[in-house]
Amino acid sequence: VPDVSYDFVARYQNFFRALPLWAGGVGGAGILANRVLSGIAPVVDASSSQSRTDVIGIFLSAVLLLTGLQWLSLKPRTQLPVPLDGEQVLWQDPGTSMPPAAAEELRWAWQALQKCTRSRSMAVFYKGRQIFHAGFMRPNTQLGSVQVGETCQTALRTGRGNYLANLTLYPGRREFMTFLPEGTQGVVVQPIGSVGLLVAGTDTVRGIGRMDQAWISTIADKLDVSLEGTKVPQPGTGFGTKR
Repeated sequence: VPDVSYDFVARYQNFFRALPLWAGGVGGAGILANRVLSGIAPVVDASSSQSRTDVIGIFLSAVLLLTGLQWLSLKPRTQLPVPLDGEQVLWQDPGTSMPPAAAEELRWAWQALQKCTRSRSMAVFYKGRQIFHAGFMRPNTQLGSVQVGETCQTALRTGRGNYLANLTLYPGRREFMTFLPEGTQGVVVQPIGSVGLLVAGTDTVRGIGRMDQAWISTIADKLDVSLEGTKVPQPGTGFGTKR
């Protein structure tokens, strides 16, 4: 499950799920022990403040017990990776002129995402053209001529990334299926400055956690600096709407 490695509650979720159950049990046992050891008559007396307090305490303990049982019975379903129907590539646009350090940076970015996240595909668009694709791609895709759709254009226009955690639920998924493989379950769209986009695809529903998204955003910022001075063939058409 994403984010388990750094989220304390997620790492010890079974303990926290059982916590209300233990609290309710200890609370109920404490009330009964107090009733026995204090010498108060076991019969509930409505005129006694102690009896009224015990009734409230028993009610709260019962609520905690029921809450604990409910939390233990409801556990999130583990999302399994889906096989991707595509070809694996490590492609860089031969028509794009970029500094050697920038090309190395693109390859490093892919290796970092592949090893540290559940990303299985990474495409980079820059100045209106696809300049890089790594990992799985859709078969028979003509890399370099891919056009992105409205979701990517909106991210570029606003400067804000977008995460489609369950791609099958989004009507606009077709714009990614022109270059990402069939079976892609989620997509992250992250602007690279004001002229570029990083698109990362995953094979797992909700497979990109919050830390992963922050990591992708940091990589995009790094690529923004590295790709300065990159020249692409004109006119660039990668940011046109695919119809």
